[in-house]
This record gives sequence, structure tokens and C-alpha cells, in this order.
Amino acid sequence: MIVPLRYMPGREILTGDSEGLFKNFNNWLSGIKDTSDYSEGNLRVIYFGYISLPRPFFESADNTFINFFFYNKLKKLITEQNPDLIYCNWIRPWAPVTAGITKELNIPFVIDHHEDIPTLKKLFPDKASQFLQVFKSADKIIVHSGLNKKQLVNEKLTEREIKVIHLGQNFDVSITEKYFDNSNLRLICVSHLTEKRKNIDVLIKAVSLLDKKIDFELTVIGDGVFKNEYMDLATSVGQKEKVFFKGALSHEDIGAELDVSDIFILPSFPEAFGIVMTEALAKGVPVISCHGNGGAEELKALGYPVILVPPENEYELAKAIEDLSNNRSEMKEMSEKGKIIVSDNFTWDMNGISTYKFLDNTLRNFINKMISRK
Repeated sequence: MIVPLRYMPGREILTGDSEGLFKNFNNWLSGIKDTSDYSEGNLRVIYFGYISLPRPFFESADNTFINFFFYNKLKKLITEQNPDLIYCNWIRPWAPVTAGITKELNIPFVIDHHEDIPTLKKLFPDKASQFLQVFKSADKIIVHSGLNKKQLVNEKLTEREIKVIHLGQNFDVSITEKYFDNSNLRLICVSHLTEKRKNIDVLIKAVSLLDKKIDFELTVIGDGVFKNEYMDLATSVGQKEKVFFKGALSHEDIGAELDVSDIFILPSFPEAFGIVMTEALAKGVPVISCHGNGGAEELKALGYPVILVPPENEYELAKAIEDLSNNRSEMKEMSEKGKIIVSDNFTWDMNGISTYKFLDNTLRNFINKMISRK
């Protein structure tokens, strides 16, 4: 396994205060220093160091930059591994590079597609269609929700197989029945604060409409450049004492926050999936999200009674929160059903087995095709 290691901090380190920025930068730097190749059983991980232009400001130029400076280096490294197939876990910037290498080596190429196409088009209206062309080079494609697949099919870029394989989540599924204290409702949202599409402002406005209707507090976990703006918004709508911004937390601490929460809310739109929703379900926390959210729509299709509201509508979101908070039996049903849905569909073991079978089938099809041509 070759893992690109970017020697340039991403926007994830950005925050609303200088102290937090310094801390995030140091954590990133420590992570880079502590990263090294390793092997375990039949798994070998090789970190491929590279630099790039600042994203997303030079996204298109960055693709050209990486292809020019790192194509031959990556090709040499891949060739040394003598692979039967190349599986690329993101479309930018490495899918176009690896597509060229697989063509030279004459081996099958699979793309694992995580991005939300509407977001891609919004961020790069002039370049999105160019970025998507790489799918034409793939022998097969993996996506993680039915909505992701539908979006890609609608682009009419390829007639190759597109397979939905669910991602896993990282918490043990709770075995205890969750108790809901509706006298002090604990709402929670886990999201980075670097993109407006996460709609944290909509969530803050929504809970402000609940003031004096229900007793609640909202915890927002995540960091980013809009954190101060959202804190100011909470103050301006009179919710400073009820909305708590806890910044970026460790996975263990996020789990602890979910354990004591009553309703998880993910108002982002568009959204490719949102693994945090399945993590909330694993903890028995009911989920409210938006129509058109890839993960929420997938949960609905699997039979989970997720509550979906129109995106970017604080009034509908407030009503959904209030209605659910007043229906303890529905909360209990959502809690138990969510744990079953996660156990049956969203484990890393299932993801690994399904991915392996899909890649194995892709390789067999490729070999058979090559034999039939001789």
C-alpha cells in the first residue's frame, strides 16, 4: 500500500484563534515526524512524500504540478511492487497520475470515489468536468452510497460497473439501552468548520427558535476558520449560554460526548456521506439530517427511520428537533434501530471483505479479457 504523505499542512489545521492554529500546526508537524513505513503480516505500508500547491486555490494547477514532478517517481515505486491491480482511494490529485501508470503497466485500475459531485461543481465550476474525466480510465469504481452512485451515473462518463460498498465506523456498538432525559436535551453536531456547506449557521439559528420551547444545550465539535463567526452568531441570537464549541477532539473524547448526547444533527448539504452519522448510531444516538445528504439517504434506504428536513432551512430543522424531543418512544426506536443498522452494514470487516471480493473480481475479468484478445 502506497500512502501519499503531503509535506504541507492542509486547511484542517486552520482555526479561529492563533493559539489553536499553533497547536494544530505542531500536531501536524509531530504526525509528519512520527510517520514511517511499516509492515504487519502480508500488509506493507509505504509513505510517498510529496509537496503540492495550496489547495483548493490551485487545484487544477496542482494536478499538473504533481504529474510533472512525481509521475516518474511514483511509477518507479509502483513498478518495484509489481502489482496486479491499482486501487486509488481519491480522484484528486492521484487518480489521473495512477491512471497513466496503470495504462503503461497494462493492469486494471479501480477508483474509490469519496467526493460529492455537487460540491465539486460548486467549488470548481470551470474545472469540475475536467476532474471527473478520470473516471473514463477506471475499469471499475467504488462508491459509498446509492446517492453517490446515482450522481456519477448521471454524469454519463462511463458504462463500467459502479459498486456501492459501505464504509465502516470506528466505535463499538453500544449494548446498553440508551436513556433519554428530555428535561435537559443534549444536542450534538460533529463537523469541521472550514466550509459553509456544513450549515452550522443554520443549526445555530434553528436552536435559537427552540428557546423557551424546550430545555436544551448544543455541543459543536470541530474546528476551522469559521469558528469565531459561528460563536459570534450564537451570541447574537441569544444562545451563548446554550451553544458550546469544543473544538477538535480526539476520537475517544468524541465517543464520550456522543455517549451523553440525545440527538445528533448533521445539517450539511451537499454531503457525500458523513461517517459521523454512523458513529452516532453506534452509540445509540438518533440522527437528524437533510434530504440529499448521501449518508442520510443511504440510512433511509437501509430502513433506518432517519429524520430528514429540507437543507438550509432553520425553521424545518427546529421543528424536527422539537417534535423528536417530545416523542421519547420514537427516540428509543431510532436508538435501537440505528445500532442494528450499523452492525449489519457499517463495519470495517464488511468493508474489507466486500472491497477484496470486488477487486478480485475486477482482476479476474481483466485477465479473462486479455486472454480472449489473444
